[in-house]
Amino acid sequence: MVECVDLLQSPECIVEGLLQRVVMAQEVGSSADRPDSKHIEVVSEEGVGMEAFFHSSRELFVQGDGCSFTCLATGVGFQEGESSAGGASSSLVRALNTIDFAPLTCESRPAPVLDFTQRVETESAYPILLRAFSGLIELIRPHRFDVLGRDVYRGLLGPAPAFDLALVLWDDDQPMDPRRPLCELTRDLAEVLKDALASEPRFLPVLTDIVCLRMNNKRFDGRLRIVWRL
Repeated sequence: MVECVDLLQSPECIVEGLLQRVVMAQEVGSSADRPDSKHIEVVSEEGVGMEAFFHSSRELFVQGDGCSFTCLATGVGFQEGESSAGGASSSLVRALNTIDFAPLTCESRPAPVLDFTQRVETESAYPILLRAFSGLIELIRPHRFDVLGRDVYRGLLGPAPAFDLALVLWDDDQPMDPRRPLCELTRDLAEVLKDALASEPRFLPVLTDIVCLRMNNKRFDGRLRIVWRL
């Protein structure tokens, strides 16, 4: 909580750090003619870790927000490099494995969402928000949007994709859970970061909304509840 408050008082620290990562990701693009740089594929750890909650084609309903999702993939990451004839490669590098599940909204114009879900009992909204921004920025690296659109979103992203970021928290087990104030502070920090990045020309317009949801991880039935949306 102290760290989150400090960042709220000096948000330029984390904004500059995010922008430095954006610049680094774009600079990698200048070397995109390396033979192995275009051999990128999406890897989905379907059924690993989140098997009790999410799986491909599962319908998810958000109470209080009037929307629903269809889960397309879970445990989304990338592999990069030249593959050998046997399918293995000494140059394979796991560049990203932070997207817990990738759904699409069930609307007349479906919108892509990147979901980052609580993984352990003690995790709060604050580290999930930082993980979400980290995962979004990794997508700016060369060819990531292309392969994500091809292998996960099946051509629905378009030439200039933009995503909602969803932070999914487990239900509080205690009425006075100490993480609740941190959830509200995280909302304030998310608003500051979103506004700062929206006015920054170095940051591609790849972010639409940031939404915080809750789920019952003990008896999950596909329903999520809205906590806040920015």
